[in-house]
Amino acid sequence: MKKSNILLGLAGSLILISLVAWGYQIYNGLIVTNMRNSFSWGLYIATFAFFVGVAAGGLIVSSTVYLFNIEKLKPFTRIASLSAFASILGAGAMILPDMGRVDRIWNIFVYPNFRSPLVWDVIVISAYLLITFLSVYVQLLPDRKKEGSRFLNGWTKAHSQEEVEAFSKKWSKRIALVGLPVAILIHTVTALIFATQASRGWWNTAVLPPDFVSVAVASGTALVLVISLLAVGKEQFDQHKGAFQIMALIVAGSLVVHFFFVSVDLIIHGWWGSTEAEEILSLIFSHYGYLYATELMFPAFTMVLFFTEKGKRSYRALMIGSVLLFIGVFAHRLMLMFPAFNAIPLSLSIPGAGIESWAYPVALGQLQEGMPVFVSSWAYTPTLVEYGVTLLPFGLVLFVVTAALKMYNFLPQKRSM
Repeated sequence: MKKSNILLGLAGSLILISLVAWGYQIYNGLIVTNMRNSFSWGLYIATFAFFVGVAAGGLIVSSTVYLFNIEKLKPFTRIASLSAFASILGAGAMILPDMGRVDRIWNIFVYPNFRSPLVWDVIVISAYLLITFLSVYVQLLPDRKKEGSRFLNGWTKAHSQEEVEAFSKKWSKRIALVGLPVAILIHTVTALIFATQASRGWWNTAVLPPDFVSVAVASGTALVLVISLLAVGKEQFDQHKGAFQIMALIVAGSLVVHFFFVSVDLIIHGWWGSTEAEEILSLIFSHYGYLYATELMFPAFTMVLFFTEKGKRSYRALMIGSVLLFIGVFAHRLMLMFPAFNAIPLSLSIPGAGIESWAYPVALGQLQEGMPVFVSSWAYTPTLVEYGVTLLPFGLVLFVVTAALKMYNFLPQKRSM
């Protein structure tokens, strides 16, 4: 109880700080961020993509348990659904500050442009939010009936315990049947927002959507693993060791697929050998080498660790591996932005003049004394305002998960499904 109150206090503090920073941004405009015309997506979109992936992975775990009857993971389906719901709530909240004028969001619903992947992303995120909520709701019905609670399920008072349990089982499977393809679709559509930008060579690849899904399964399962470990504690760890080992193998197997796609993408860029490809490779291996190394090495360490017997069977190893994976995946989302926006897509070639590739500069979008009007690159570093605003999804996820675990019975228990 004391731990949950501390976590709720921490979550509330994160949300308060983020709302104050967001209010400051709304009052002064997006100029308080370090994003400009030449670098229009930054920390906000990277964080959004991170939470979308974690959310997709959570429901994939929950749905596959019901659809494929994975007995050892059944006690953790509630936590998986809760993880997905909290994460998609965080992702949806994160996209709003990046829009700047949030008062105009209604235009997406009133005048949707169905040729835009952004519209489809809004649709699948809204659908996913509803599906994850329903998944959590129907799984909690039998316990709420036993406790005699009227919150969210007052109608169960008129039904027997057996009827409520039968209803919960039936609708949990139905939601899982719908939830699995939607979970895959949500991250596929998010990836297509990047991949369909033909002018960005770092994004414009068919490898991106399946790679996004593989990373989503890894990171989403890792979050379910962390919440489950914290929920059962070290005292009950041995009772559910088999479930944790399966989750660790899911994470490691998904990372194998991820690194396969990464290798293919790098080989294609290197083999192509064009000026644009060479520029991108130069950016990721030199200018942003440390960040790219973090993206590769941390998940690689987790992958190897979770394949080992010690890594799968140790509470501490599972926690450390999951945290390192989160850091690596977040770096992966950041690395979507840096090489893409600092490789100018417009270039001019004049063979007779000896000019093979001259990049057109991009208007910065800011006229201020001592600053250039046009730039060919932008040294983007998030401002304190951006860091403050980005605390919003972290605070929301922490608050929702902690409050739910405190109010309802999400802890593993022996129950038929």
